[in-house]
Amino acid sequence: MPQAVPTAVPTAGPSAVPATGPSGLPSPGVRFGPELLTRIGSFASRLSAAREREDVARRRSLQGEGEEFAGHRPYRPGEDLRRLDWNLLARLDRPFVRVHRAGASESWLVLIDSSASMAVGHPGKLQSAAEAAAAAMALGLRLGARIELRLALGGGTSAALHLARRSDLGRAVQELERLDATEGGGLESLLDDASVASALGTGSGRGAGRILLFGDFLDVDPRRVMALGQGRRHVHLGQVFAPIEWNPAEGLGGIGAASGGSARGTAAGALWIDPESPSVPHPASTADLPSYLLRLEAFVESWSRLARDHRMTHAVWRSDEPFEDHLPALLR
Repeated sequence: MPQAVPTAVPTAGPSAVPATGPSGLPSPGVRFGPELLTRIGSFASRLSAAREREDVARRRSLQGEGEEFAGHRPYRPGEDLRRLDWNLLARLDRPFVRVHRAGASESWLVLIDSSASMAVGHPGKLQSAAEAAAAAMALGLRLGARIELRLALGGGTSAALHLARRSDLGRAVQELERLDATEGGGLESLLDDASVASALGTGSGRGAGRILLFGDFLDVDPRRVMALGQGRRHVHLGQVFAPIEWNPAEGLGGIGAASGGSARGTAAGALWIDPESPSVPHPASTADLPSYLLRLEAFVESWSRLARDHRMTHAVWRSDEPFEDHLPALLR
């Protein structure tokens, strides 16, 4: 099987951001408002109901093999009456059905890139990644999964949050809102953390059965990601870019005008900086865009190819796009 390895991205590329100040990091934090929490709840409810219907079909084909009782929920009109719990109906005078899920005891590990490059964009990539991660965890908790959320603290350390009940999602949201994009907070540093290796069950055949990674994947060795898919483990790669990274032409004109564009038409005022090394600015011009876009396309395609070759799922989106548009495909 070919070993797909992502290619390099341009210096003034996905890891770059228009210079807006000393740090050039416009969106370093995360914020969850009431409307967003409502969307996350609705998303989890819709997808969990769809998964339950898939489980019913799977039980019919497998004749119940490998199932685990996960609890009860209210009966929905039109459902198979054989799933009805008649004892509960007699006691409570309300219809409930038994829920069995093959993945009810599944263990998930969720990792979020919080390196400096994730502060790019409006909304920022870190905000978008946190929203997608929260929605995915809401779905997992509804499906009965045990979830470990790992967040990088810098300096090679991480913090862990263990979720087992739907009510635990509130704690996860609070931790995500404390997260800031910072140097040393990338996916590579999380994979280097000894406690994360323990959660993965490296070499033991145990550990998380499903791993979800959210970030721009600029700072992670693809060979480390390949290794995550050993055994029957499911790996999901959620890759996010800022609008100005996805299409720099959207911002070059405004930046040049604000800082004094060049008469030669090269947008000389549009300086780019690498958020991981903000002291090094790089000039960009409209002439650079075709080459940049080709390299960006190659970078994204190389991650997509890696996912296909190693039976992982991969989704890529802009930080201004709703997670509902891409997360169902990522979690399939």
